[in-house]
Amino acid sequence: MPRSLLIPALLATIVGLEPAGAAQPALPPDIAWVVKDAAQFPPDQIDALQKGSVIVNASTSGDDLEAAVIALVRIKAAKQQTADYFKQVIAYEDGDVTLRHVKFSRPPVAADLARLTLDDAERAELRSCKPSACDVRIGAAGARDVQSAIDWNASDASARADTWVRQRVLAYVSDYLARGDAALITYDDKAKPVSLQQEWLGMLKNSPALTAYAPALQRHLTEFPSGSLPGAQDELYWDKQHLSGLKTILGVTHMVTWTDIARPDRIFIAQKQIYASHYFYGSLAVTMVLQDPADANPPASYVVYVNRARGDLLKGGFGGMRKRLAQQTVTSAAKDMLSQMKQALER
Repeated sequence: MPRSLLIPALLATIVGLEPAGAAQPALPPDIAWVVKDAAQFPPDQIDALQKGSVIVNASTSGDDLEAAVIALVRIKAAKQQTADYFKQVIAYEDGDVTLRHVKFSRPPVAADLARLTLDDAERAELRSCKPSACDVRIGAAGARDVQSAIDWNASDASARADTWVRQRVLAYVSDYLARGDAALITYDDKAKPVSLQQEWLGMLKNSPALTAYAPALQRHLTEFPSGSLPGAQDELYWDKQHLSGLKTILGVTHMVTWTDIARPDRIFIAQKQIYASHYFYGSLAVTMVLQDPADANPPASYVVYVNRARGDLLKGGFGGMRKRLAQQTVTSAAKDMLSQMKQALER
């Protein structure tokens, strides 16, 4: 899963309210539609947004194993500065949760994965992996291949395992850049195969705001690499995340940064996860940074962050504990991220 969903509590301080008596900014039409119609925030939350607080709504669905979150904040900074800082937060390696974040070259090369190494637990999962039972998502064919490719009794078994994973990731990313969604993995190493392409289409179907606000971006994400989107920048990156109590997650994400030439007051940043080694089938995060037309000196921007993620963390059991954990995770991650951005940019 992409960085935007898994960011931990970088700052524990929650954004406070504006000073008493401060005038509340009027909501731009785009933001009013999001909070009142699309997300249906209650009036007290809308009031909190206008006073400077981060507001968040989250939900989970056991039917499609999906967790969704929408979060908004108003930041006293220009839209480009805000968007640039958001991308810095995504890429920041804190060494605790985000262990690695590396952008792929175009075309991708082996050196892009030089820093990708496995820990002891990850190597143990590969060693015990079987086509019908594997604790890491490499697919049935991958499970067969890893056992024939690596002599686990060899003195350099760890290095061979690292090399095998690097080669597999490089081949997968290269295939995605050539064929797009047709290259997406099917997680078939369990009893019930899970098609990432179908999961991605399901998350897209559940994202009507993307269709309403940025249909060209939606088409670009779906049809990539065919055609081009003027004003868009495509990049792929891999990262390793380690959340407390969970296994280390190796992920690959396609990120698109787009400014619509017809609406230069908005910047979109979309993160489409195309691989996760654990827990997540896939995710789609879309962030919109909108210049506030009411403020030019000093400038201000609204940030709208929407994330949908699917995975087996939402499977039943444990008295609903997994569902609560997933909802709490996406809520706190979104709130912490936007709070950090506001505090850093308004210093």
